[in-house]
Amino acid sequence: MKKLFQTKCPAWIGIILVYTVTLSAGCKQHGYDTPEGYDTNKPIKMELGKVLNEISGLSYNKDDSSLLAISDSKEKIFSIRLKNKKLKDFTDKVVGPDSDLEDLVYSDSMVYLLSSPGVIKAVPPGAKDSSGVRTYELNLPGQNDFESLYYDASVKGLIAVCKSCASDKGLHQRSAYRFDLETKSFDSAALFTFNTSTVDEQLKDKDAKFDPSGIAVNPINKRLYVLSSSGNLLIVADNRGKIIETHKLNPDDYPQAEGIAFAPNGDMYISNEGKYGKPTLLHIPYRQAGKKNK
Repeated sequence: MKKLFQTKCPAWIGIILVYTVTLSAGCKQHGYDTPEGYDTNKPIKMELGKVLNEISGLSYNKDDSSLLAISDSKEKIFSIRLKNKKLKDFTDKVVGPDSDLEDLVYSDSMVYLLSSPGVIKAVPPGAKDSSGVRTYELNLPGQNDFESLYYDASVKGLIAVCKSCASDKGLHQRSAYRFDLETKSFDSAALFTFNTSTVDEQLKDKDAKFDPSGIAVNPINKRLYVLSSSGNLLIVADNRGKIIETHKLNPDDYPQAEGIAFAPNGDMYISNEGKYGKPTLLHIPYRQAGKKNK
């Protein structure tokens, strides 16, 4: 694995540096850059239990300052208590064993679960079974894979983002579809698209992989923060998909980042599945405006 920072140069190289400027660049390694207000290079790490080995989505619960979480192979919603670092059931089993849950949003006193084909399930908090669960399908043609869902107050709806959709094939884009919370229905056309070529250009890497695996709105700057687990990326974009920043994440800390959420004070939380080790929850505190990360 790539080391984050290189150790100091040997003394004999320091002598040569007096005469050779080019060697000085070779002795520095700045590591991974990070969004303003955060230091993604120094997350506070919390190991999660085996029950969340396939954790795939996070949502902040303002009611008790906890995080709601789902796991691919589980049938219930979990609550991660941040103060005492304990895991509790938020619901009993509310979906089938093959639901392939990918993300969730807690909004309007309802938990909305996203499954990979583009299906949203509305679950009442504390549900004991599936009797009160309502299902809504996007019904896009072809084979589609969704892993990201977030709430956008400006359009009064949830936004589901394609990781890989048939309609995007060959177009260098990832489409985002709105679910109207008033009519409880999906719009037929995409609300916006992310241009994957912009990621390639910003990273200067034609092989960069931007396949959205998690997304959340930053409450401080109102921008979208998008994870791409396959490429170890964190993308910052406006609320219509214009990509502003592209950041590489250290795979040592972010081996399979698929869940992201923000606390009201701007603190960022990212979860890793346990495919390459133990599942983890990473806490990246928000720094006061004007204090840049080093």
